[in-house]
Amino acid sequence: MAEAHRILVLGGGLPAYFEASEEEKRDVFLPRFRALLAEWEELGARVIASFCDDVLQVGPVTATSWAWYLIFEVGELETAAKMIERVRTEVDGVRLDRYVRFEARVGRPFWAREE
Repeated sequence: MAEAHRILVLGGGLPAYFEASEEEKRDVFLPRFRALLAEWEELGARVIASFCDDVLQVGPVTATSWAWYLIFEVGELETAAKMIERVRTEVDGVRLDRYVRFEARVGRPFWAREE
């Protein structure tokens, strides 16, 4: 992908996720969350790597901590904005921004590691 941009998506669960019943998580949240990740790929975001640091962390994220780190490559910066907008969009009665918090950062491959 020529002149691709790297998008780091930081995410984690909000109190509504942790307060939801196992049935709500399984039947409402998880199907929509999985669909969101597929939608991001349909927008042209290609997964580079993922990292989940919940091994030594529990509970909702705070302003300075995250649970998930997802790295994508995109051809256009507008894709990052569309990705975040999909989190705010109600689909089948579900808005994921009720359950999770995301932040996207734009960058490029690290010059000292990737050529």
